[in-house]
Amino acid sequence: MSQIEELRAILVGENSEQLSELKSRIESIDARTRDVSEVLAPAINRGIAESDDLINALKAPVSEGLKQAIRAEPIAYADILYPAIAPSIRMAISQAISSLLVTINQTLESATSANGLRNRFESYRTGVPYAELALRRSLLYRVEHVYLIDRDSGLLISECAGAGTNALDSDAVSAMFSAIQSFVQDSFSGNDEDRLTDFKVGQHKIWLAHGPKAMLACVIQGEAPESLKTQLYDCLDGIRTRYSQQLENFSGDPSEFSEVDLLMQPLLQLQLKEDEGHGVGADIGSTTLVQKLMIVALLGFLAYVIFNWFEDRSKLTTVERFFASTPGVVLTESYVEDDQVVVKGFMDPDVNLPLSSLEAYGIGRDDIDLQTVPFRSLDPEMEILRFRKELVVPEGLSFTENAGRVHLQGEAHIDWLIEHDFRMRQLAADNRIELSRLFATNSSINHYIDRHFRNEDRQAKQALSAEITEIPWLQVDLSKFKKS
Repeated sequence: MSQIEELRAILVGENSEQLSELKSRIESIDARTRDVSEVLAPAINRGIAESDDLINALKAPVSEGLKQAIRAEPIAYADILYPAIAPSIRMAISQAISSLLVTINQTLESATSANGLRNRFESYRTGVPYAELALRRSLLYRVEHVYLIDRDSGLLISECAGAGTNALDSDAVSAMFSAIQSFVQDSFSGNDEDRLTDFKVGQHKIWLAHGPKAMLACVIQGEAPESLKTQLYDCLDGIRTRYSQQLENFSGDPSEFSEVDLLMQPLLQLQLKEDEGHGVGADIGSTTLVQKLMIVALLGFLAYVIFNWFEDRSKLTTVERFFASTPGVVLTESYVEDDQVVVKGFMDPDVNLPLSSLEAYGIGRDDIDLQTVPFRSLDPEMEILRFRKELVVPEGLSFTENAGRVHLQGEAHIDWLIEHDFRMRQLAADNRIELSRLFATNSSINHYIDRHFRNEDRQAKQALSAEITEIPWLQVDLSKFKKS
């Protein structure tokens, strides 16, 4: 050993193996991946618990990845979200229709009265749209109090009050709202989605907007426009967006919701009549029977359209899932036309469609218009169905599916194997069937040998029988079965 090597051994001899192991570990991608995977989950949990920096850093890539996934598979995500958002959509549509009908009713009432004619003339003179002017003149209301309440505990989070309004016991009011909501659900509906949206106490009306973790309540004096309900939900959505973490972890401390009253202040609205002699009370009495019938007809038409849309959507989704789960059918397009579900695609002629199973969903055979093109499906279930019909498989043999291939296995009579030998070899050559676990029964082999090898001695027959018994059918040499 040279002096330099001796000096190196003295200086780094004890650490050389550790340095070598550390170098190989750093250079190995698998080793580094394993090291990172061990600390990744604890690091993420600790990062989230200590600060919001990790959450803020992950927002952009998670959001972008979710957007790309939804763009790539919009139908799949729509099916996943449909059970969760369908009730909200129905509620929003119902609320929008209710608001629209109230607005139309008020406009129609004012249009046929003397005050309505006056509003039309002033609309023409000032250039203000008639609908806006009529609603402005016909409404008188004041939002006196707005409360933000935690849904789970019923505790008050924040409140706003208009100038000059009477002070109320905020905690008692919020507890009352929660108690009334619980009473209505327990007494009239067992469904958590059925919620109290408005009620009246004397000359005051209380409107409620519900969210997953909080509800917004406002105390109104007079007749407020239906558009105020939309503003209530918009305000609640803004609060949920800005204070999502605080709402999720609310423990009764309202100091976590600083400046939330700035979002609630715009709801403290006040609208007065310009002319005390004309307004809602003067116009309501002028509603005619024809106007009422028009409103009822419009309500019925909108309800009919919405009901048909949901019914067609439900029927289409059920039919699509049925055909997607049926072997031998490839669905390319489906839609609703003339109260029928049109189904286009490819269908194997051997498919036996169990359409009767759709009757449980209220869908009959006449509700489906099949427009399919015949094709030969290589789906393992369809292949097994055809093989059973063609080969008339005896007892003792069974079909199984493994890795997308059909296996025929078990023991069969040698006469049956010889009869179907040519066809089975064709199927095996086309990779449509696997016969490596197909054998002839011992008894049939012995009988066959006795019939065709009459002059052979018993010991030779037994040897030949043992040899054939151990060989998979595709490897059997049929020349051995020639008559002596």
